Amino acid sequence: MLFSRRKLITETAAMLGAKMISTPMAFANDAPDQWLDETPYINFGHRLVSETALGIAQDKFDPVDKAQAIFRFVRDEIAFGFARGFWDNSASAVLKSRVGYCNTKSTLFVALLRASGIPARQVFVDIHASVLDGIIAPGTPYVDHSYVEVWLNGAWVATDAYIVDRALFEPAQAKTKSERRLMGYGVHQTGLNNWDGRDPSFSQYNQLDPRPISTSHWGVYKDVGDFYRNAESPWNRLNPFLRAGFGTFSAGANRRAEKLRQR
Repeated sequence: MLFSRRKLITETAAMLGAKMISTPMAFANDAPDQWLDETPYINFGHRLVSETALGIAQDKFDPVDKAQAIFRFVRDEIAFGFARGFWDNSASAVLKSRVGYCNTKSTLFVALLRASGIPARQVFVDIHASVLDGIIAPGTPYVDHSYVEVWLNGAWVATDAYIVDRALFEPAQAKTKSERRLMGYGVHQTGLNNWDGRDPSFSQYNQLDPRPISTSHWGVYKDVGDFYRNAESPWNRLNPFLRAGFGTFSAGANRRAEKLRQR
């Protein structure tokens, strides 16, 4: 089942990119100050989050240096994987579990940036589910995805290169290349796992690849809870019962990711 979608990207290439969901959000503009607020999920007022942010960036004075230090922490100290609750995890919960995927690591990344005084926001799109081949079979052709835009040097700089820890990224990308996959094992074949704070960088939602891998762009939401309450037809909303039991379902995915790290 994990590898049954190998041909799907090619088969659906003609239709990909044709449907773009435009969600006009009253707050989705480029005014950076509004992206410093705390939300139920981006709970940087929680002691664990605020103290973690201080520990990461206390010796950094330039915002780009701060953002890069936070990026490295989220990338490597939070292992790629899935926890109980699926997307329903606040930033403090992600820090406690030390595991996350795109939506939960984005939540933590934004929270730590805001705690350090750097405006940041989550952008919600979908991405072809084959990005997870070899790790988990979500049961939908696409999966909901978020990346982060960070306000640095007067511009929004986008990245999702923090999603997969380096210990997993290198063997995962090598495996996609050896198997001639566009995506799989949590990464894009030509994705990047670093970010300079100045230019866009993507490990999964690779905007720099001309081949279309997404059909929907919902836009900016206050946090992941706001997205799942208000977005039009997301793929992976799940009911509370399924979210609560997701940790058990995803145990195999986390084992497969760990096996790749040990290669």
